[in-house]
Amino acid sequence: MVSQKSICVLVQGWYGQRIVLNLKKRFPPDWTVKVYEFPTSLPTFIEEPEELLPKHVSPCNLILSLGEHPAIALLLPSLVKNTKAEGVIVPIDNSDWVPPAVKKEVSEELTGLGVVSVFPKPFCSMEANSGNKLIDEFAKKFGRPKLNITLKNDLIINVDVLRGSPCGSTHFVAERLLNINKSEAAVKASLFAQTYPCLASRQKDIEYGDSLIHVAGYILKSSVLEALKKAS
Repeated sequence: MVSQKSICVLVQGWYGQRIVLNLKKRFPPDWTVKVYEFPTSLPTFIEEPEELLPKHVSPCNLILSLGEHPAIALLLPSLVKNTKAEGVIVPIDNSDWVPPAVKKEVSEELTGLGVVSVFPKPFCSMEANSGNKLIDEFAKKFGRPKLNITLKNDLIINVDVLRGSPCGSTHFVAERLLNINKSEAAVKASLFAQTYPCLASRQKDIEYGDSLIHVAGYILKSSVLEALKKAS
């Protein structure tokens, strides 16, 4: 019988590996994680992507795709059939890894299989609003940063991370905001996030008209400002 909170993670390089390290560190104990590694170097065009499928996969409820090549995303419908997964998360931290045409094809195929899929762009923009219980439970823990900040004489004396970015940068930034004046916190948070460094692409994204690494910085900056409005 499949664990009610089991997740299969597809990894192809350091991008995915670092996210997995953070997930394992911060996952609730009732989640189980199975990682499938793919070759880091793949040709631009792969005629038969299904040749990359693992020979044996374990049943799971949720798939997280962290591939750095479009072929990995194209495997998702087949992997859903093999794992009986009920939900799929496909972060887009680089549009070259999941181009619009691939996103459309995969999304339509998964919908046809009755499986909910989300494509947060960037990953740290993810909110718990998919309607899928497991995806939303994941997103309550990892996604758009949510903080609780405590002030004393306008200095930050404590930062609780209520929801952190999947890569771990929110916790990194939270530690460095201590003893910083509230007037400087939002700007410094954005800079600290890129020091971590942020895993999102530095290339200009057509949809946003800006790089995804900058978008991620704006998201964290906004999260800090929201927390400061409620700070005591």
